Amino acid sequence: MVALTILFMTALMAPLQRIETQYPDRTRVTQVETALNHLTVIELAEPVTLAAAGSPLFKIERRDKKVFIQPLEDGVSTNLFVWTESGRWAYELIPAKSIETMHFAIDQQAPPALQTSNAVSPGLEAPGSVAFPSLAEEMLVFARPIRAIGVKPDTNDVALLIRDVYRRGAALYVRYVIDNRSTQSYVTGQPEAFVLDPISSKTSIHALRYSQIGPGIERQIKSKRETRIAIIDCEVPAEPIPPGVTTAGMLTLQFSGTSEPAVLRIVFPGAGRKPASITLVL
Repeated sequence: MVALTILFMTALMAPLQRIETQYPDRTRVTQVETALNHLTVIELAEPVTLAAAGSPLFKIERRDKKVFIQPLEDGVSTNLFVWTESGRWAYELIPAKSIETMHFAIDQQAPPALQTSNAVSPGLEAPGSVAFPSLAEEMLVFARPIRAIGVKPDTNDVALLIRDVYRRGAALYVRYVIDNRSTQSYVTGQPEAFVLDPISSKTSIHALRYSQIGPGIERQIKSKRETRIAIIDCEVPAEPIPPGVTTAGMLTLQFSGTSEPAVLRIVFPGAGRKPASITLVL
């Protein structure tokens, strides 16, 4: 009896999770209340092809039908656009007044016709959908944040920043953001990746592990050759990134790594511009 009473009181004390269900409406701008150190998930009725936020102070990720949102600072707000095959959806990200009022999840309910056509027969289940979390959910727990050392993006240029990395077997997942601070739309394409080997440096490579380094530090690192790394998968924006818009993507590299620090260089081509290079120390 005492145990039941404690369990009941604990349930009453637990914070309520604000979960909303909506029908698709492309004419509507949906307000999403977020909180620092908390994750908000938007799940749409169809796969997401692109997600772009107006501020780098939000961590935005997409995987399948889901968009994961996490503010990096307290009290920040911005707008968010999400594209699917059927069109564009607009959201306004605002700070929640409290944890109790923040959105834990917003589920987009498919229209009845779409629900009927996509219905799963009774007794059938997507293999592993319950037993194994998605890669995005796995990375939210295990991914290693990347520091920016000596990286000072130009206020009138395009900035490429590495958010975090995650190694699983022989695959290295690299999440990045493209922040278009210029006055023109930015078009990129399939990047190339290289590992510098062997390396010599005037500064301690160990002290730079798990960081993206700027040109000043990069010039202190010398290498006799660059070896190309195979890119297994690549998420790059399919459409031009408008001025003032930040979008996120992920690269999957065939790189198992070693016990010693490694220096990687990732080069993004730019239509009509010089290629943008990122140097990463792991």
